[in-house]
Amino acid sequence: MAQCAGYARFVYNYGLSMVNGTSAMTKVNKRGQKVSLSYTLRILEAKKVFTNYVKKQPEYAWTNNYSSRIYQSAFQHLGEAFKRYKEGISKYPKLKKKKDRQSFTVYDSNGKVTISSGKKIKIPTLGTFRLWESIPCTTASQTFTISRTGEKWFVSFSIEAENLPVNPLLDGRVQETFGIDVGVKQFASIANQKKADSEVFSLPDSIKLEQLKIAKFQWRNRKKQLGGKGKPPSKNAIKYYKKLAKYHDRVKNVRRDFIEKTTTKLVGKVKHVCLESLNVKGMIQNGKLAASIARLGFYEFRERLTTKIVSSGGTVVLADQWFPSSKTCHNCGCINQELKLKDRTFNCPHCGMRIDRDLNAALVLSQYGEINQKNRVGCTRIYACELDEGGLPG
Repeated sequence: MAQCAGYARFVYNYGLSMVNGTSAMTKVNKRGQKVSLSYTLRILEAKKVFTNYVKKQPEYAWTNNYSSRIYQSAFQHLGEAFKRYKEGISKYPKLKKKKDRQSFTVYDSNGKVTISSGKKIKIPTLGTFRLWESIPCTTASQTFTISRTGEKWFVSFSIEAENLPVNPLLDGRVQETFGIDVGVKQFASIANQKKADSEVFSLPDSIKLEQLKIAKFQWRNRKKQLGGKGKPPSKNAIKYYKKLAKYHDRVKNVRRDFIEKTTTKLVGKVKHVCLESLNVKGMIQNGKLAASIARLGFYEFRERLTTKIVSSGGTVVLADQWFPSSKTCHNCGCINQELKLKDRTFNCPHCGMRIDRDLNAALVLSQYGEINQKNRVGCTRIYACELDEGGLPG
């Protein structure tokens, strides 16, 4: 399977390099002028060249040992990557590296295949495999994606299913918008000004302990021949990399379990939330906080919370990343420009309000969410010390 994943990565990179070429990706129009082909036509041309020419070359004879559906899926994924790039959803596709996520996709050209319940699965063109986790019921699917995490292989497939109705117990949730402020000291603070209750979620200590184990493990193996600069890794280094992957997989699973349980708990209590649209990539540039921010998983938390709340009939409002939620007083709207990152208590210079920094930010976000719930066009509340309570717009 690792060779199949490498084959899919090779085809993806080959198609990307062909699409980036200019000589073979042009055509002559009716006026005799050379014009560039669209990304869709470029991928079709690259697929034809790969099928009719590249696979027949002696140095690429090894590609004939694998199913043609692997490289067909790789070209399809490349086309989807360019489609997302044209729509502005993602950036321009990049070459895949060996250290990236290893995966490949196969499908059955005759249609859907039956997947029986139990601990065995038959994958088209690959054969039958034993599963660690049994399939609960008999279903059918056509496309199968096999991926590798650490030393474990996973298979995923999609099935047709109807949307489940919203649980009647969720209809009793409060209608007010709750603000959720995420941070490094406390993972998340949730509050609403109309409701007196507030809650704070902290990252489990087991993640810090696991990362401490990783640091010690890397320090003990620092003198191994790890490879790089033309030198291959030693056999002990290969064993070290496999053990290191298990440590990282453990941290990922603990974080994912925490995020899933936290978001499920929030969805059972609130229906409307307001979050900040954070620039996590820019935040990681701070060397002192990079490790702490990277272990939290802000984007995964926002993604899972948004999916669960929207599917349960709620709404999510995203505040702009430059919205001063931490520096704004929830009581009078004054913006404290002197507030620094090390200050954990918010002191309002206008009304004298003294409150926890994260709790104040959650209250401000709840106010922002209430305004945007009423006005869907994206009204932004204006805060100013000069305006009294009745003069605040919105």
